[in-house]
Amino acid sequence: MASSKESGDRHGPPRKILMLTNCELGQATVFLGTCDALLKADPGGVQIHVASFPKLESQISRVSDNARHHSPDAKPIVFHAIQGLSSEQGAKKIMDRVGIPHYANNMPVSFSKPLSFSTTTRAISDTSFVFVPYDGPDMVEVVSSVMHIINQVAADLVVVDALMTASLTACFHLGIKFCCLSPNSVKGFAVPSQSGLARWRFPVLFSGFRFPVPLHLIPVNFYYLVHCAISWLSDKGRRQTAQYVKTHLDADLRSPLDLLRNPPADLKIFVGTHPELDFPLRIPQHIIPCGPISRPTGPADSNDPLLMLWLERGPTVYVNMGSLWESRREQAEDFARSLRCVLERIDVLRGDSKLQVLWKLKRDREDGSAWEVEDTLAPYIESDRVKIVSWIKAEPASILGSGHVVCAVHHCGANSYYEAVRCGIPQVALPQWTDCYDFAELVRLHGVGRIGNDSTKPNWTVAELSREMLAVLHGDTATDMRRNAKQLADLCAQRGSGAETAAAMILRECQVAETLQQYFTEKS
Repeated sequence: MASSKESGDRHGPPRKILMLTNCELGQATVFLGTCDALLKADPGGVQIHVASFPKLESQISRVSDNARHHSPDAKPIVFHAIQGLSSEQGAKKIMDRVGIPHYANNMPVSFSKPLSFSTTTRAISDTSFVFVPYDGPDMVEVVSSVMHIINQVAADLVVVDALMTASLTACFHLGIKFCCLSPNSVKGFAVPSQSGLARWRFPVLFSGFRFPVPLHLIPVNFYYLVHCAISWLSDKGRRQTAQYVKTHLDADLRSPLDLLRNPPADLKIFVGTHPELDFPLRIPQHIIPCGPISRPTGPADSNDPLLMLWLERGPTVYVNMGSLWESRREQAEDFARSLRCVLERIDVLRGDSKLQVLWKLKRDREDGSAWEVEDTLAPYIESDRVKIVSWIKAEPASILGSGHVVCAVHHCGANSYYEAVRCGIPQVALPQWTDCYDFAELVRLHGVGRIGNDSTKPNWTVAELSREMLAVLHGDTATDMRRNAKQLADLCAQRGSGAETAAAMILRECQVAETLQQYFTEKS
């Protein structure tokens, strides 16, 4: 929590903090959690402004109302709608225009193909839209809107989503003091700071290599890194967007890569992890690990009491592949067969087993064919040991924290990994794209679970997936994983809330900004 010096014991108007974030929850979750912690840390002493796309406004309102319920003196969060397309909408427009094959959820087809040399290079080439999700006119509209909001709010400190190129461009161009907030690992920001051979032992995006990268694969890993650089520098769409921004705003296009190679001298990057949850590496001073940052949630029984009653019946496997992922029919059917194998085997090993499965299944919206998922699991669905739903009212963190989940199966997004770690739940990782492969490797590295599709990622087979799930649920390996998961959960608990730590660091940065402003005012 913020100290009294950093929070309430100050005179004058409330500090103004402006948060700039994309609306997708993969990135926005850390902002929701940190906003809640800021309001509770310094009620009445801080005024938070959040600028994002309209899709996020309802989430911001809930955070604001929740914080004010606990701290009546807290000021409501002011939401500013950024004009223009969201990054998701912009990326879809670009992929449609340049002909990148993609699914209905805007995921390029190359992201879902089994990893190989050709697949990795293709996927890397298809990743530029993640960092620059707009053409020239759309980028100018969003950057102009962000700059207008920055000037209008005149905040004491701006906190930026580290993946939001439009906001980074605006902040660099205006020359304002800002810091970054990210749910991702330290590795994503710190690898260029590693020395010697150590730098090349970290797997490159989409390689799927283990850490440390075996010596015989370092040349391939290096080639992928060079391919990343060439793809970025030669990308025609990126160059055209940069030129358009320069022509119409006289601004240089800035991306997350500038946080690695060209950061402001006083930049701080607050990351939602602990060093013990990450890869072993040297952490530069400007990167501040805060611990896992979750958005505020109530207990599962308050959001969905019927679900809580069902969870209380027995140990539960919780399957949630994230908000973006949509299952194709063959994937879901193989997963159902894997679950059936696991349940049958557990029943034999344990006798009268009460193991049950909660599966959040988002089906491919473009596939109207009949699926055999329910038929495969019919005996377990009829006995109410398996629930397959498209939507769950309770938040993932509430379900994981219920005390009834014994295994979390997920796509290895940052939030999924950290929520399971924080709750001490062993994991089965099914990495699907980009940095998901990093978090899957962390599951293996720290001994808190298994990679369920190591030989076929991002897809899976019945034999491999069912074998790895059983290893997490039963036997000596399962005991070791539960112990390791508990140790990491205990570490997180001992160090306190990551959101509260991030809030304290942000308030401290506000104090630094105030001191500098006072110094230059007096000097002038």
